[in-house]
Amino acid sequence: MKSKRAGIILAATLAVAMLSAGCASPSGPFAIVEVSPGIFVGSKPSTPAHFAALHAHGIRTILSLEELPWDIYPERKSARKSGTAYRDVPILASPLEPSEKRVKAALLMLSDPSLRPIFVHCLLGKDRTAFLIGLYRIYYEDWTPEAAWEEMLRSGFHVRSTLRGFRDYFWHHTRKPDWVVRRPEQRPP
Repeated sequence: MKSKRAGIILAATLAVAMLSAGCASPSGPFAIVEVSPGIFVGSKPSTPAHFAALHAHGIRTILSLEELPWDIYPERKSARKSGTAYRDVPILASPLEPSEKRVKAALLMLSDPSLRPIFVHCLLGKDRTAFLIGLYRIYYEDWTPEAAWEEMLRSGFHVRSTLRGFRDYFWHHTRKPDWVVRRPEQRPP
């Protein structure tokens, strides 16, 4: 009885989280955009043509920020079938700040040259993806927080109460943490 109740609570929690975060289905054409040498962003790949496009761009690794198993498992299977490594660091789109442990894990993967070229995405490639790239810009490319924030907004990041966790986390974490290790190829000229 307890496990059934826990399952119902989990399903209800996930449904509320999806609805409150404003999750939607991807619309528009699938695009792959290089935002930094070897780092590409876009929306969730979901068709064989999308995976073929990633392969044509030489993408070695997909870094998904999706959190729902029914999104993760099929994508992992398609990535493996196309010969692409797959990593997932679930980051929930919500009014709460994301887990520092998960943000750190995603940023460390993004900064690892052995995983490049790497394609990072969330569902639409706008909120979680822009948030992560914004922090990457500050921590590894010496951008000012203001410049990174402006780029986030230009790339489609939504400033709304259902996603205030990203905004709050971003502005509370604009100082480079001790765990950021700069590699020689990441130093500015």
